[in-house]
Amino acid sequence: MGFADWLREHHIYLVMLALLASFGYILFSFSTGEMNYESARVYVQALTGIATLALLYYAYFNVVSKKEEDTARLELAVRPILVWELESRNGGADLVYKTIKHPIYDMHVLLTMGGKQHSFNDRHLDVFEAHAGSQRRHDVSGFISECMGRQKAQLLHITFAYHSEVGGKYEFSFTKEVVKKPHGFGFQHRKIVYAKYPWRKEKVDFSD
Repeated sequence: MGFADWLREHHIYLVMLALLASFGYILFSFSTGEMNYESARVYVQALTGIATLALLYYAYFNVVSKKEEDTARLELAVRPILVWELESRNGGADLVYKTIKHPIYDMHVLLTMGGKQHSFNDRHLDVFEAHAGSQRRHDVSGFISECMGRQKAQLLHITFAYHSEVGGKYEFSFTKEVVKKPHGFGFQHRKIVYAKYPWRKEKVDFSD
């Protein structure tokens, strides 16, 4: 654990320690006559307000952290695992995907290449282990052909956004290099760009 992590975990204690030290200094100054009653009263009121705000913030932070932990625990119990691949078929291309362990709901798929976009939705995807026919094939031949034009290679961006059984939203973005071949397309160098989980506010960035 670095100093920054330690400071984040213990900052509330350092704040309260500083406030107690300030209270002690005010009492000492008042008792020795260095500070009159009115000045001491103003300082005490100000420190009391700061201490109240600090405690309210700490309580709110703990509630938010507990909620995130509960969400993560619940989601991990029903977290779907999306398996996908781009496959060449009959001179064209199919986006093939399935879910394992748990079902997927309200999935939105967005493909972007060469400034053009293609998207589609899938309302419900059953678990592949229990329903082998739940694997999907989506023909993306026309979209890729249009985007490729005369170029030999292009970078394809694919984003999947979907929900779990309990409503948590997942989002994953990938890139895949598309290479034009004499009789179709080749796909290589898959790379994940980012992932967004329902128990985290920020995306997990995997880009260089």
